[in-house]
Parts: sequence; structure tokens; C-alpha cells
Amino acid sequence: MTIRVPVHPLSKSYIFPVVYIAPLIVLAHLLAPEAYSWQRHSISQLAAQGYVLAWIMRAGFIGFGLLMLIIGLSRMRGGNVRVHAPGASIAPGAWRKQLRELPILLYGLAILLSGLFSAEPFVAGAAYSPAEAELHGLFATTAGLALSAAMLLYALSDAPAGRRVIHVIALALTFVLSFAFLVVASPAVTGITQRLLWVVGFAWLLYLGRGAGAAVAPVERA
Repeated sequence: MTIRVPVHPLSKSYIFPVVYIAPLIVLAHLLAPEAYSWQRHSISQLAAQGYVLAWIMRAGFIGFGLLMLIIGLSRMRGGNVRVHAPGASIAPGAWRKQLRELPILLYGLAILLSGLFSAEPFVAGAAYSPAEAELHGLFATTAGLALSAAMLLYALSDAPAGRRVIHVIALALTFVLSFAFLVVASPAVTGITQRLLWVVGFAWLLYLGRGAGAAVAPVERA
């Protein structure tokens, strides 16, 4: 006999981090000076070194990362269901639903760290720390790879099959846009390409939010 322990879905939804950071991204864009171009410059540069309003996006990255970590851990703990029925145990395969949250935890941590270490300024000639900018780039790259890994794991393990198709589409879009951002796109439109990557990532997280309880593992009675 299989018993599914009820869990409030919103307590495990990645909708919250997206809803938190989205208004801050909009606000940072609205307050950006004329020297900043959303077509050419990255979102990270709204939190650039030496920029007086960088605190807006830094707060966005750090808060988003923290929320991703909190919710990711909550979804993983969903597998450790306490059942008081005699002989109850976690169903086989439940560990896979926990494992696929690990890259999302890494994604959240990387975004958080990218808010602590800032990108280079968008104003040419401004003084900045190259070492800090390199760290920011490392964490941003790690975040992208981790989110892609999470999409892959969900594509391999989610049910029903229709949901797996969505994960494959998200992964394919992420790959194509990443290739365009790193290799193909002109510097004049790299900002646009990067924003499209964020849109795909946010849309995927919102889609996961529709099945927020999916990481909760069923338990079986022996």
C-alpha cells in the first residue's frame, strides 16, 4: 500500500524566488543611467562594481539565491517523510526526486555568490577589481550549468511524459541561447540574449512551481 503524505505545495514552490527578483530587475532597469544599455550590457552589470545603485540587483541576486536554497532544501526534505504507520518506508526511486534538486541548490548558491562578487562596470574606464569580476563570471557560469543539469535530471525523471517534454524544450532553448550568447551573438545584442536566458530559466522555475509537491516522495507499507 502506498501512502502520500500531504504537504502544502506553496511551501515548496520556486515561484517565490522569481516573484521576489523580477520587480527588482525591473526597478534596476528603470533607474539605470543612459550609459547603461539593456541591449548590450548584462543584468549582472546592474550590480556592477562602483555603481551607486548596484545594491538593488545585489539584493536581488542574494535574496533570490537564499530563497532558492531554502525552497530546494525544503523539497529535498519532502522525501524524508515521517510516517507513524508500522512498516512504512520510503518508496523505491524516491531518492531520484531528491537528487534532481541538488543542481538547483548549486544554482541558488551560485546566484547568491554572484551578488556578493560584482561584475565589471558598464562605464568604460571606471576602476574595478578584475579578480572580483572573474569570480562573478565564474559563479554566473556555474549557475547556468547547474540550472541546465537540473533541467536534464527533470527531463529524465519527471512524470507524466508530457512534463518531460517541457523540460527538454527548456533545456534545448537554454543550450541554443547559451551558444548564441557565448559564440554567435554580436556584442550589440548580448544583453538581449542574456535576458532571454533569464526568461527561459524563470519560465521553467514557474513551471516547476505548478507541481510544487512533486519532490515529495511516496512511502510504502511493507
